[in-house]
Amino acid sequence: MSEFSIVTIIKGRRKQLANLLESVKASTIHPYDIQVVCMDNLNGLTTPDGLNVNTHLINEIHELPLAAARNLGIAAAKTDNVIFIDVDCIVSPTLFANLLMVLDSANIITAYPLYLPVLPEAGNYGDLKHKAVTHPSRKRIPAGQPVEHLLFWSLIFAIQKQTFEKIGGFDESFIGYGAEDTDFAMMFHKAAVKLMFINDHVLHQYHDKYDPPVNHFLSIIENATRYHQKWGVLPMQRWLKAFAELGLINIDQAYNISVIQKPTDSQIKNSVSPYPY
Repeated sequence: MSEFSIVTIIKGRRKQLANLLESVKASTIHPYDIQVVCMDNLNGLTTPDGLNVNTHLINEIHELPLAAARNLGIAAAKTDNVIFIDVDCIVSPTLFANLLMVLDSANIITAYPLYLPVLPEAGNYGDLKHKAVTHPSRKRIPAGQPVEHLLFWSLIFAIQKQTFEKIGGFDESFIGYGAEDTDFAMMFHKAAVKLMFINDHVLHQYHDKYDPPVNHFLSIIENATRYHQKWGVLPMQRWLKAFAELGLINIDQAYNISVIQKPTDSQIKNSVSPYPY
């Protein structure tokens, strides 16, 4: 089995990171190195013995430099096979072996998420899997064959460094939350790289979610505008439609977005989702 690296990015989420690393240690194969990119500070980080964990502090003025943090992580990775894992994930013991079995320079390999209704005390995949639920829109995606590129999500994916470099990495002009994943999908589709699922899973640890995500209102508007300028279409249309229905924005016939007002505290509070996904 080829050597591989893991990259994860973090802001807060110290307990989630500890649970993720616990699940990595329980994997049937271990990474050569793990690169943890912090978007806040290096305080409160704990790592288990037996894993080669490296930490980085990204020097960005922006509150949530997701694209830049991912690019920094892969640049630091020590091997050619890189598995990106969202810090909210707990991985199955077989995930890494199954990802690497089919990874090559022509594809990006991903797996299915299952959602936990709680933030668990530990990261034991076997103890938790039966408590998790599927995402309604993702359970019918076929495994073992190329799928539509816009099904990509950076929650979990494996990629070779040469492929990442050919694509151009994540576009760092997308600042904060929203559209940087979809832009990356458009970029790898343009580069003729295929997306494929394997029949394996990660568990997503619960945190409060907003639907629509009005807590990231301004960055979503800015990134949607940037994406429209780049690709000629609007991303995140369900969210943007919801913002319009809340009276926050207007979208004209040319798909230009104008902000009417920022979300109120009550609108943010009322947008907390009752679902774990």
